[in-house]
Amino acid sequence: MQKRNTAQKKAIFEELRARRDHPSATRLYEDLKERYPNLSKATVYRVLKNAADEGEILRLHVGPEDRFDGDAKDHLHVICTRCGDVHDEALPPMGLEKLEKNYGYAISSRHVELYGVCPACQKAAE
Repeated sequence: MQKRNTAQKKAIFEELRARRDHPSATRLYEDLKERYPNLSKATVYRVLKNAADEGEILRLHVGPEDRFDGDAKDHLHVICTRCGDVHDEALPPMGLEKLEKNYGYAISSRHVELYGVCPACQKAAE
C-alpha cells in the first residue's frame, strides 16, 4: 500500500522537524491549526502515530501525553522529572560491539532516556 503524502502531513513533519521541544500531538495541532484551518486533531494524531510506528520519528512517553521527536537518528533524551523538559544529547560510545559479541545480539537501534531535575527546576527549588 502506498503512503499518501498530503500537504497536511508535510506541514506536520516540517513543523515537528523544525522544533527541539518535543511537542505533544495536541501542542503540535494547536501550533498548526491557525495556518491550516482544515487540519483536524485526529489527522495530527494519526500522522504522528503512524510515523512513530514506522520509525520515521520518535515517540516519548513523558507526562500525561506522549511527545514526539522529529529526529529519529540515534541519540539520548535527558528528561526533567518536574517540568517535563526534554533535551537531546549525542549517545556516548557504549561498547555495542562487546554487547553483540557477548550476547549474540545484532543491535539495530538504540533509545536511551535519562531522568533528573533540570537546572531551572533546581534553581526554583532553592
